[in-house]
Amino acid sequence: MNFRVPILLSLLTLLAGCAGNAMRQYDGELKETVQLVRSGSVKQAIEQLEKNNTPGVISKDKDILYYLEKGEILTLDSNYPGGQEAWLKADEFVREWEDSVKSDPSKVIGDIGSFLVNDKTRRYDGQDYEKVMLSTSLTLSHIMQGNYDLARIEMKKTYEREKLIESFREKEYDKLQEDAKNQQVSADVKQMKDYPMAELDTPEVNSLKNGFQNAFSHYLAGYFFEVTGESSLAEPGYRNALNLAPDSSIVQAGLKDVGRRRPGAKESDVLFVIESGFAPAWKSITIPIPIPRQKGLVVTPLSFPIIKSEGRSFVPSAVSVSGRQLPVETLTNIDAMARRQLKDQMPGILLRSVIRAVLKSVAQEQANKGGLALGLIANVASVVSEQADDRSWRTLPERISVARATLPQGRQMVEFQTGAGTYKKEVDIGSSFSIIPIRITGGAVFVGQPNILGRIITPVAMPEPEPQKVIKKPVAKPASKPVKKPNRPLP
Repeated sequence: MNFRVPILLSLLTLLAGCAGNAMRQYDGELKETVQLVRSGSVKQAIEQLEKNNTPGVISKDKDILYYLEKGEILTLDSNYPGGQEAWLKADEFVREWEDSVKSDPSKVIGDIGSFLVNDKTRRYDGQDYEKVMLSTSLTLSHIMQGNYDLARIEMKKTYEREKLIESFREKEYDKLQEDAKNQQVSADVKQMKDYPMAELDTPEVNSLKNGFQNAFSHYLAGYFFEVTGESSLAEPGYRNALNLAPDSSIVQAGLKDVGRRRPGAKESDVLFVIESGFAPAWKSITIPIPIPRQKGLVVTPLSFPIIKSEGRSFVPSAVSVSGRQLPVETLTNIDAMARRQLKDQMPGILLRSVIRAVLKSVAQEQANKGGLALGLIANVASVVSEQADDRSWRTLPERISVARATLPQGRQMVEFQTGAGTYKKEVDIGSSFSIIPIRITGGAVFVGQPNILGRIITPVAMPEPEPQKVIKKPVAKPASKPVKKPNRPLP
């Protein structure tokens, strides 16, 4: 089949839209919003977010990122209903992606735009870890508003979402290998000599099972089922959390003492959820990669995503409540999760980039035959469209930590360090259990207050834990050699 004409036409058509959504510089766009949140100016942050998403500026419709960011900012302002509404809008995008994956994953994988222009042409459905964190954020929002029935459903959905992501990524890579074979191209991460691969190969990154599951999500499920009197459902949550954070003393204690904690009539089982900093930014870097062509290897500049941290966020070592020192332990590091996801998906990103380079070169050759003007247009299209995808949920915290204790009900003074000094605030503890969310941004502190009037209904059964597979993908092999299934982590 001759792909030359449609490739050239598609490339030139996509060039016409390069000034629009496909070339959106999301990281730069969100810098001011993040800075406003960092300083505690949430109202102004919302205004800036709305300004960036004015109809006609980027596109007619607001995308998932708008709803993810808006939900986070509104929740920090203790507007739980507004935050929940925004997150439910974001969840519609994810559920649409899930439905597509379940019905025909090849449609989700085979997006021609990412081959011809860049991955930014693909509809953004959230990074894998963002999909899971969205479900966890909705769980916590439901609990804070006393909607325990919805919280139970969301917890079960979190587990199912993780399994779907795992299955999809396996199918995606297999499809990319098939495409590479059809195009007679190969790719090896060792070709990326100028790429900062060491940043994806740290002990903290390698210790993770994958880039989308996190211990906090499952610990929250364990805690919730335990404090609502369903110890048999709490145990799977704690065990899943322990699979992901085997060295966590808080998770170990949760599993060991499940069902044994019984607060008195005027006591509460209190969980402090301490979120710190901001998730890392995704940026684009261009490096030369040798691409095999009929005339030999051609060194071609290709763009790849890299992770840029906001700087390690401050996590207090303890929370003091009425003179008691409660140790704080980090359960989830989203910065490390982002790096692990990028490491696991780098072979696929490289394959798409190499295929894109080959297709663009074919288009360039055909354009040159059509005359100088057409050749120049195709060359410009190839250059300006070569950008890595930099979209991500920027207001998501970098780290999620917890502290837990049985405390007297009533007004309690909470005190902890923030990196800029000591922070004190009174909170209401007035139920058999309470969750106190705390967000430390570096320039501001947000402390939420739970709705204690929730009701408990018949529990939704949670799945038993099972050994978690690590997503380990090999680098792509030359087409002339048989493809082997993954069996070792990437370098």
